[in-house]
Amino acid sequence: MRCFVICVAGILSTFALTCSAASQGSPTRSDSSDWWSLIRREEFPSSERITPENRQPAETNFQIAGITLGSPFDFSDIRTKYGEGAEVTRGDAASFRDQMCYVSPSGDVHLIFEFGEVESVLYLLQGGKGWNGAELCARSNAVSKNSSTASGLRLGIAPEQLRSILGNPVVATTEKLIYCFGYRIKTSPEALAKSRKDYPKMSDAEFAKNFEYADGYVYIEARFSAGKLNLLAISKSETY
Repeated sequence: MRCFVICVAGILSTFALTCSAASQGSPTRSDSSDWWSLIRREEFPSSERITPENRQPAETNFQIAGITLGSPFDFSDIRTKYGEGAEVTRGDAASFRDQMCYVSPSGDVHLIFEFGEVESVLYLLQGGKGWNGAELCARSNAVSKNSSTASGLRLGIAPEQLRSILGNPVVATTEKLIYCFGYRIKTSPEALAKSRKDYPKMSDAEFAKNFEYADGYVYIEARFSAGKLNLLAISKSETY
């Protein structure tokens, strides 16, 4: 499995449920100044290995303003909720990432959506150093320090509050909590119907073998300053 801090969770096949393609005309940044990006870490391989917990976290952990990570959608869904924003592309191959960033009217809280080969990632961050492309973040009245996932993950909460929502982490320090989950789920009828249209020439037997179940992967990193959450990164991918 390809991941940011290597999680040993088995091998995923090449069919992806979620994938983002850069739209024509998207601004490009050739550097890696986006220090908060998980996908950026593909450019800096790590030998650190983490064994994931074998369970599927609640879907509410991946939902914000009605948008669900891992679901097939494009940036128009995000614009509907947060306003017009610029897509920014970076990297290539395994490190390719397509990003859309919003900032609170106060300028101190950022909400960022990022898509890679198979993963979709959500970031909430307050403070921190700047990066090339931050000037393209769109001001949105819908972004504030109270912006929250449906499960209650938001900036400013204490480590014990985060633990009460997600359980015990696989890595814990005074400044960081890391969660890693691996799971296998039965593909929904809606997803099966969509995939069948994408592979019309595949035999029924081969299609069932490849698409009946999906392998899921979740990586969550929470960083704290003075005992309060100031960076939250949530990555989700489901592949066949």
